[in-house]
Amino acid sequence: MLQRPQRFLIALVAATVLLTGCFTGERPTLTPRSPIDDPAADAVLSRLEGADAVDFIAHYDIIPTLSGATTTSATVAQLGARRRISIGDVVYSTDGNESRTCQNGVDECADFLDDARISDLGITHMFWGSAFGARLELDASRRIGPSSGASTTIAGQVAACVDVIVPSVAATAGTVVYCALDAGVLARYLGADVSIELTSFTFGVSPIDLGG
Repeated sequence: MLQRPQRFLIALVAATVLLTGCFTGERPTLTPRSPIDDPAADAVLSRLEGADAVDFIAHYDIIPTLSGATTTSATVAQLGARRRISIGDVVYSTDGNESRTCQNGVDECADFLDDARISDLGITHMFWGSAFGARLELDASRRIGPSSGASTTIAGQVAACVDVIVPSVAATAGTVVYCALDAGVLARYLGADVSIELTSFTFGVSPIDLGG
């Protein structure tokens, strides 16, 4: 029979092997998303889900319709895990490990991505990709009529669009429009709360566009 020190050593070695396999083995893969029951919306959503994988710089006009705020310019630059997103005078930056939010250049900085600073616009700093992908998926799930899809050109790029009919105020129907570039990023959103329009898009980005 093994003595207590021997049993402890065997258990420790077994645990080490198990943990080593977890850390050095192949990363788990995510199960592919099942298409939503709305082909026109799914065509746009599938593009938005690829926004994180594109190196690009894009410029937008953001026009809130509920707060009465004026048009706000936004710039999104992404290179691998590095991003710099400027929305008005608020700048969000991340390098994959650290994130930072600053206002007016390098003033009033916080070491996290603070979406409260742009709450008056009705968006988050990820409006160009995952945030509006989630919004489209929600609108598609609550639609009250058939969606219609189309292809168009926005900022010189091919985009897929969908008109989704959703419940609106006073039990009436309203239509929201989502467009995404074939390249993956949001190209247009027309809703009751805010309108977003892509004004330019370029593949690739320089370190200067990312703040150095």
